[in-house]
Amino acid sequence: MKFRAFSSVAAAAFTLMVAQPAAAQSGGISIYQEINNNVVQNILQNVRDQLRRRDIVLPSSGRLAFGVGGSDFDNRDPFAARGVDDPFRALAYAKAPGAIPAVASGWLYSGNLIGGVDRSMTAGIVTDTSSVTGAFDVTKIGIFAGDDALTFIGTGGGSWSHQGGLLTVDTTAPSTSVTVAYLRGGLSADLTSFVGWTRSTLSGSGFAPAVIEGNSLGFTGNVQYRFDFPFSVFIEPGIGMTYSEGYSENFGTKISDTTEVHGGARFGTQMRWMDYTVQPSVSLFAYQITDSSALGVVGPIIPTSAIGYRGSGKIAVVWSPSFTSYIEVHAIGPAGGPSKPLAGYSPTQTTGVQAGLRYTWN
Repeated sequence: MKFRAFSSVAAAAFTLMVAQPAAAQSGGISIYQEINNNVVQNILQNVRDQLRRRDIVLPSSGRLAFGVGGSDFDNRDPFAARGVDDPFRALAYAKAPGAIPAVASGWLYSGNLIGGVDRSMTAGIVTDTSSVTGAFDVTKIGIFAGDDALTFIGTGGGSWSHQGGLLTVDTTAPSTSVTVAYLRGGLSADLTSFVGWTRSTLSGSGFAPAVIEGNSLGFTGNVQYRFDFPFSVFIEPGIGMTYSEGYSENFGTKISDTTEVHGGARFGTQMRWMDYTVQPSVSLFAYQITDSSALGVVGPIIPTSAIGYRGSGKIAVVWSPSFTSYIEVHAIGPAGGPSKPLAGYSPTQTTGVQAGLRYTWN
């Protein structure tokens, strides 16, 4: 029976107050947007690593080189620095045994399939979430020069969560996102827009079954710079911001909004294993909620002094020039309690595993 006794605003408030763990918020950002952001970042990391393996993007020299300060880049002949007069030859390795084949054009296309499971805990209440995402990305090589690239990513997927406790909450959450990213040398930047839908079924002893629907909208922007060192070791610091909004059914009434800033770094290397390339990496980022509100009259739903972390360990395997896979373990949680705890607020700790397959052609 669909629950219609509450108005859409009252139902949204009820969800926030009683079924908060169903949203499994980690630092104010819903678990569903967290999952999507993680999928997108893993795809972008794979794109950047792939372009470097193919010698399309040169390793960072530890400085921003945009054709000034002694750079040998010639705006009149972008491929002169590579010693070739054919732009497509500039995108290839030399014809050495076992070398990756030349890129036949200035475009790369990839399909991705990603799955994951997460467990969140809020005030002792556990929420288990599983997700499947399909993604397609297109990379244009050579935007302002012969060694930069612009990537577009589209994702679509679904998540399913189950929460125990006083109320049992089962949620279905389809979502989609679009990302644009730019890469040149060590510098990269990306912007993602996210839209999600949720349908939660609430049931429990002494409670009439209820169905509550809602929507979410969000944006995430990041800037990174990669420093390459000997022995294939790299460090990639980054900063970014995420903004999210929650709405009642069909984007009817705005329920909440949250602004978060984050910063940290990714560390990694690569090595040979039999005939394959293995790329282990570790990421550690800190976040802070800088602003949050709910329903405009309830006040903050997340303390603005809340600080937390996102950490992950990842192993990617390059099986062939076209086919790669990865597995990642991650954790998200509070770094410490706020100086002035907010009544009714309970931080969420989330751990999970994500795995993906990627196939590229050109």
